[in-house]
Amino acid sequence: MRPLAKDDPRQIGPFRIIGLLGGGGMGRVYLGRAADGRTVAVKTARSELADDRRFRTRFAREVAAAQRVGGPFVAPVVDAAPHDDVPWMATDYVPGVSLTDAVHDCGPLPEHVVRPLTAGLLHALTAVHAHGLVHRDLKPSNILLTAGGPRVIDFGIAHSAEDTALTATGTALGTPGFMAPEQLVMTGPEVTGAADVFALGAVIVFAATGGGPYGNAEPQILMYRTVHEEPRFDELPVLLAELAADCLVKEPARRPTLPALMARVGAPGPYGDWLPEPVAVRLRRLSVQLGDPRSQDAFAPRPSADGSAEVAFDRLPTSTVAGLPAPPPAAPAQGWYGPSPAAPRPGPSRRRVLAALSAAGVVAGGGALAWTLWPDGGDGTGGGTNSGAGPGGTGKPSGSSTPGGTPSTGVPSDRLPKEIRDKGIVTVGSDVTYPPMEFVKDGSPAGVDVDLAHALGRELGVRVEFANAAFDALLPGLDAGRFDLVMSAMADTKGRQEGRVDGTKTGSGVDMIDYFSAGLALVVRRGDPEGIKRPGDLSGRTVAVQRGSFARGYLDELNGKLPAKVKLREFDSSAEVYDDVVENRSAACLDDFPVAAHTAATRAGGDALELGGGQLDPLPYGIAVARARTALRDAVREALDRLITSGEYAKILKRWHVGACAVRRAAVNGGH
Repeated sequence: MRPLAKDDPRQIGPFRIIGLLGGGGMGRVYLGRAADGRTVAVKTARSELADDRRFRTRFAREVAAAQRVGGPFVAPVVDAAPHDDVPWMATDYVPGVSLTDAVHDCGPLPEHVVRPLTAGLLHALTAVHAHGLVHRDLKPSNILLTAGGPRVIDFGIAHSAEDTALTATGTALGTPGFMAPEQLVMTGPEVTGAADVFALGAVIVFAATGGGPYGNAEPQILMYRTVHEEPRFDELPVLLAELAADCLVKEPARRPTLPALMARVGAPGPYGDWLPEPVAVRLRRLSVQLGDPRSQDAFAPRPSADGSAEVAFDRLPTSTVAGLPAPPPAAPAQGWYGPSPAAPRPGPSRRRVLAALSAAGVVAGGGALAWTLWPDGGDGTGGGTNSGAGPGGTGKPSGSSTPGGTPSTGVPSDRLPKEIRDKGIVTVGSDVTYPPMEFVKDGSPAGVDVDLAHALGRELGVRVEFANAAFDALLPGLDAGRFDLVMSAMADTKGRQEGRVDGTKTGSGVDMIDYFSAGLALVVRRGDPEGIKRPGDLSGRTVAVQRGSFARGYLDELNGKLPAKVKLREFDSSAEVYDDVVENRSAACLDDFPVAAHTAATRAGGDALELGGGQLDPLPYGIAVARARTALRDAVREALDRLITSGEYAKILKRWHVGACAVRRAAVNGGH
């Protein structure tokens, strides 16, 4: 992925553009991010092509073809606009290394890897052909090697086998070296799915040898050899040579069918660790690159005065809040074996453990989507209650609507600034990708922050609009006036208060209304069979952790203090981490407390996991308000204190199983 240039778009349709994946004769392919945190590949057309009516017809057909194809080995279409001024199509994106790059950079694949590769490609082609389509351009650069197996991408010239009107123009469509003879000889047999089988044979040769079946030469030479010469299999293992030879027969009618090939190759997978280590290393690096940078480097150790790393976590006092049990105390320093280990410092980002395959917004910009949360019963008539969007609900907060809907019947608080009273709306900037704090469920925002914002809106007599934006763009957006507040599980730090994050200017400074306190948590199997209550109990144990996460660095620091090292099992996703504990392969895992508490309470009905002890080193989360807007800050702080006193605040936290993260009052700028 390459950084965006000045003239690259920052938004295409509903997707925020965060990088350039590549380009070609048709146009460019960008990496985009959806509102729910998914990454997508957005393919756009060059402007000169967009003016060509025949191209638009072809592109619309490509979109229609791709939308008809599904399955685990094909990248599904997420959205498209073939008739926009600049036509585009977005497909689901999973970090992967193209077969071209994998072979060129790491060498040919061994036979035991080519088999599951071939099996996955056969299933992908079966999904294509099941809809009467022919891919027509299966080649190494259109095949991604991912952690879950191969994926076929780019249906740029896929077309209906029943209708070739758009391709019968005297122009050969495809890639020389992987095109079947019938694609090259216009007076030859009709192009059918057998052409994809021919291309598969060429892909097998390339994957196993690093070269094509007709060598490496100019396109015209490769096309001549494909029609008039026999392919070469000198370097292939016997079984692969036989398979490729059958696929590369020149007469399409003599090539094996996909079912016959599937019977020879066997079922797809297993894909647990199917790739050679050099390719797997590249994939892990790509996953980290496309993962959330806020959880990568946000908590590097901070040197103390004597040059060693020091513990720098804030601890908020525990208390009883409106009937809510007091949060368990954080693990004290004397609870370790020896002195407390050097701990990573609180950095610029909210601590989180997201799947490494989820890309993060790394460019500034406004929100792609916005939702309105009503302060009353949800239908604009008043009298309702704030039911929120609890874990067992529909995912749509009660009182949700769309911007510009029926105005609230509530009376705006006279404590609010006049401009907010006049419009009756408070806009909250948030990166809605962090369950259970704020995320998209069933198409609407849900979570602790969403329910709290809803309750604050009702308390203040205004609507609350959530505007989704990249996390790193939230404070600059607040400074620019795009949001009234920022509420996104954002750690309250002195740097943020002063308008800087790791040397980067974020604005003129903010006030943070502290409303939450969260750190890390140990997660163990229900019943805690191994008696793990604190980090020191992990000595000599096997612990699951997500690659590139803060918890991974925390465990590295811990390993320097324990009598016996922790044995780490690393995974690319949070789900895999929890699976490892449930299936008794790891004794425990370490995760962000809100994520851990919510997962332990909801996974398998709450009967599979539990927390091992209380929070570790909690930090305050704050609602950010521009420093100059003291009236708004005080109105929100007072409203939050009223919610705490009334017990509504405690109910919201309990609803999401994070009651231990409660604060006893809405302090301002309590972070350090």
